[in-house]
Amino acid sequence: MARCNIKYHYEKTKVSQVMSSREGFDAYLLYLGIKLHFHTESYDFFKYNGKVDATLQAYMKRKDKFHFAKLSRKYKDELRDFFVANLVDKDYWVGDLLENEAHKRYTEWKKRQQKLSYQFRQDVNHLLKKKGIKEVISPQNGQYPHLLKEYMGKRISVETLVMILEITNVTDRWNDQIQDTLIYPELMNKITKYKGFMSYDIKQYANQLKELCLQ
Repeated sequence: MARCNIKYHYEKTKVSQVMSSREGFDAYLLYLGIKLHFHTESYDFFKYNGKVDATLQAYMKRKDKFHFAKLSRKYKDELRDFFVANLVDKDYWVGDLLENEAHKRYTEWKKRQQKLSYQFRQDVNHLLKKKGIKEVISPQNGQYPHLLKEYMGKRISVETLVMILEITNVTDRWNDQIQDTLIYPELMNKITKYKGFMSYDIKQYANQLKELCLQ
């Protein structure tokens, strides 16, 4: 009887490990897709429907594989949003995403999504304190425009930056005029690709921007 109990426990443990591996692998694929989306120029998460070139066999050889299972169990249906909130900021190793700072970034990201209109108005009011909208969005002598500097200084949100870029249609002008070839291309790649993860009514925010500019 004891022998049967040992066998049952062994089989139950084995099934649990297989389930954890599959769970972790799915999380790994999602992590890899979003990471490639933000940190490579050629890969587009939406174009390729999140598909990446990775195998379960290769994943099982990774020393950090159980980190992905932990994240999957913790965030469940929110895992994609969690990865977006963190990986748009930086190319984090999965172990770093188990730290409190990663959860804090995600919590702050969720708050911004929940109050997007309010955040936009606050950011625009900040941008227009001492400058007109034309001065805010225009590069000066090949340097970064005020709008981009404020984002890089974490004084406005990436969501506000993305929406103003779409409303004013200045991205091509920035690409032509900004002289930095080291930081700017990678930075703009992330900003441009972040738009796909946002949901907003561009007409509504264009009207808000116009209204705030007239105050």
